[in-house]
Amino acid sequence: MTGPLRSYAPLEDLRLPGVDIKNPIVTVVVTSYNYERYIGQCLHSVARQTYPHMNCVVVDDCSTDDSRAMIEAFVASKAAGGRFKFIARERNGGQMAAFKTGIGAAESPFIVLVDSDDVLLEDFIAAHLATHLSCHTVAFTSSNQFQIDNNSELIGGNHHDLQCQGSYRHVYQTALQHPFWLWATTSSMMFRKSILELVLPDEEEPFRICADNYLVHFCNLLGGSLLIPTVHGAYRRHGLNGFGANPVIGGHLPVGDMSKHPKHEVVRSAILNHLLRRREQIEPLFGPNEFLSIVMRVALPEDYVRIVYEYPQIFPKSPGHYRRKHRIYHYKRRWWKWKGQHLNKKK
Repeated sequence: MTGPLRSYAPLEDLRLPGVDIKNPIVTVVVTSYNYERYIGQCLHSVARQTYPHMNCVVVDDCSTDDSRAMIEAFVASKAAGGRFKFIARERNGGQMAAFKTGIGAAESPFIVLVDSDDVLLEDFIAAHLATHLSCHTVAFTSSNQFQIDNNSELIGGNHHDLQCQGSYRHVYQTALQHPFWLWATTSSMMFRKSILELVLPDEEEPFRICADNYLVHFCNLLGGSLLIPTVHGAYRRHGLNGFGANPVIGGHLPVGDMSKHPKHEVVRSAILNHLLRRREQIEPLFGPNEFLSIVMRVALPEDYVRIVYEYPQIFPKSPGHYRRKHRIYHYKRRWWKWKGQHLNKKK
C-alpha cells in the first residue's frame, strides 16, 4: 500500500475525553555509549517533543567518558521536567543489551529507540503516533531523516535507505530468505511495545551493533511496518559511529562498512530459532497454519532436517514433507506477487 495518509485523526477526536479514553503514553529509550559530545543535544531534542504524553528512559552502557555525568545532570534539570529516568548498566553489553534494559523499564504501549548521537525533531512522536493510529495497524513505523555531521551541520536532506518513493508505504510481512532493507535507521522508528516484548532475543552478543537489523526484520515479519515520507529526525554521520561511519559522497551507498554488519544468515537463523523456541507465545496469536507460514517465510529448505529433529511436536512429519510444502508456499507467493504487479500495470 502506498499513498496519502487518511485524514482521520483519533488523537484529536473530541469525543474520547467524554468517555474517559486517554491518548497513549510514549516512552523514548535513549541508549548511550561514549557520546559525550552529542548526548546533550539528543536529550534536549527528546525534551522538546510537542506531544505531551511522553517520558524517556536513558540507558548508559558503561561509558568511559563524561556521558554518565552529563546524563545525570540533564535528568535533574528543569528542561527534563521530571519525565526522564536514568539507568546505568553494570557491564557493557552492546546495543541489544541496552535496548532490552530500556524496553524492560518502559510502561507504555509505544516505544521509540534513539541512538544518543542522533536527534529527534519536535514533531517526531506526534507524527509517528498519528500514523500508527490513522493507518494500517503495524508493528512499527519508520520516517525519513536529515543527515548531519559531527558539527551538527546539515549534509543530507533525506535518508536514502527509506524506500517509500515520496509517499506512505505499507510494508507487508516479507520473506527473510534473502537480505533486504527498506527502512531508515533505529532513531527513525516507533514500535509497539507488545511486538518488541515478543521478539527480543535471549542472546545479545551477536547484536552488539546494528541490533535494529534483527528487531526490524522480526517485527516486520510478524506485524508489518509503515514508511513515513516526511522528515522527523536527523541521523548523525560523524565517522565514529558503531556502524554507519561512512562519509556521504553521493549515490545510494551503504552507510557503514558491511564487513562489520551482522551477516543476514546470523539474523535469519536467530529469528527462526526464536520463533520455534517461543512457539507457545507466538502461535496462539496467528493460529497453527499461519504460524507455519511464518516459519516458511524464514526457513531455508535445508533447515527442515534440523527443525524436524529438534521440534517434533511442531513438525511431526518427515523433512521431505515440509520441504515440499515450503516449495509450494513460495511458488504461490511468487505467483500472487506477479499477478499483483501485472494488475497494477493494467491500471
